[in-house]
Amino acid sequence: MKIEPSDIQGLEHREIVLKLLDDVTKSGDEMDEKETRGGKSRDLKLYIVDSSEDIQGEFDDVGMDVIDNDQSKKAAKDFFKSVVIEEVELSEDTTLLRVQYPRYERTDEAIVIDRGDAYWFLTTELKDWLEDTIEKVIKYLPQLERVYLSSTDLENSIRDIVDSEIAGFTAEYHSEHKQRDATLQFHGAEKNDLAKAENTFSATPTRIEFNQSNSPATAIQGSGSNDGLLKVESVRHGSEGKAADTLLGTSKQFVARDTECFQVNADTEWRLLEPGFVVDEFTSIELYDPERDEAPELVEELREEVFSKNRYQIGRWGEDTVFIYDKEHQEVFELGIEGTELVLHARETTTALSLRSFCRTILDEFDSTYSLRKKEMRVKPE
Repeated sequence: MKIEPSDIQGLEHREIVLKLLDDVTKSGDEMDEKETRGGKSRDLKLYIVDSSEDIQGEFDDVGMDVIDNDQSKKAAKDFFKSVVIEEVELSEDTTLLRVQYPRYERTDEAIVIDRGDAYWFLTTELKDWLEDTIEKVIKYLPQLERVYLSSTDLENSIRDIVDSEIAGFTAEYHSEHKQRDATLQFHGAEKNDLAKAENTFSATPTRIEFNQSNSPATAIQGSGSNDGLLKVESVRHGSEGKAADTLLGTSKQFVARDTECFQVNADTEWRLLEPGFVVDEFTSIELYDPERDEAPELVEELREEVFSKNRYQIGRWGEDTVFIYDKEHQEVFELGIEGTELVLHARETTTALSLRSFCRTILDEFDSTYSLRKKEMRVKPE
C-alpha cells in the first residue's frame, strides 16, 4: 500500500479510512469520464471478520499453531509454511499486517482494526494478489471467519445507504437437486433488474454495486458482497468524508445483521433424562422454504455434496438428525432434517463460526434458494 506506519500512527478509525481513501479519490473530470467499473484499478477494500478469540498481534504465532495441529488442512499448513507474517502495532487496537511471499518476491499489507464487535482488514492492494495473501490469513486461521449476509440482508444494507442507487449486481442460483447453476452480472442496472433476476431465474444477489450522489453528481462508487467485503472504488474530490461515513455505517449494518442471524446468545444446557435430552435453552438457525416441495433424496445429496468435505465428521441419531463436528473450528452442532428444511441446533460449545460456515456452504454451493432465520428459546424445566 502507498502508506507508511508513521502516517497513521495513533489515528482514530475514521481518520485512517480518510487516509486510505486518498488512493481512490479522483477529480470531477476524472469521475465524469469514468464509464466503466472494476478492472485492475486500485480500490479500498474492507474485510469484516468475526473472531472467536483476541488474536490481533499474534497472527504469526497462531499460524504456527495451524502448522503444528494434526487437525489442520494440508492447504492451511502449506500456506503458513510459505509466508512470513509480521504485525506492526500502530495503537492499542490497530496493527499493520504484512504478509510476505518469498517465493513470489512480494509483500501485501492490510491495516487491522479491532472494532470490538469485529475485526476490520483495510487494504488498497489489488484483489488478485490479496487472494493469495491477506484473504488466506483470514481463511486459514480457525479463530477467524468473514461475516456473511443473506441476499435479503445484503440488499437491505446497500439500499439503506443514503443518496444512493443500485448500479449493478452479481446474482447466483445453485440447486443440487436440479443440477443447475447460473450467475448473472449486471452493470448499469435499472430499477427493477434485481427483482427480475430473482423472479425469472431464482437468482439472488451475492454482490451489489452502488452509486452515491453528493449535490447532485455521483460522488462515490462502491459495492458490498455477502461474504463481508465492502469496496470503495472511486470518490469525487471533496466527498471523502461522506465516503468514510458510508463505509463506517454500512460495516455496522453488516455486523449487526450477521450477529442477528448467527450469534449464539442463549447458554445452551442439555440435561440427560431418559429416554433422551431435555434442553433448558437453545439457539437454532433454520434454512427454510427452498425451491423444491419434496426432498426424498435430501439426506443423500447432503452426504455427497456437503458431509463428504474433509472439514466435517458426522454421526446419525435416528432418521432425521445428524451430529456434525466441524474440524476447522473444533465445534459440534446438531442438524435436524425436517422435510425440505434444515435446522441447525447449537450445542454447549457451538459458536457463530461453525454455524455461519455451514450455512454459507449450503447457500453458496448446495442450494441458494433457502431462506435463513434464527430462533432462540428458553424452556423452563418442569
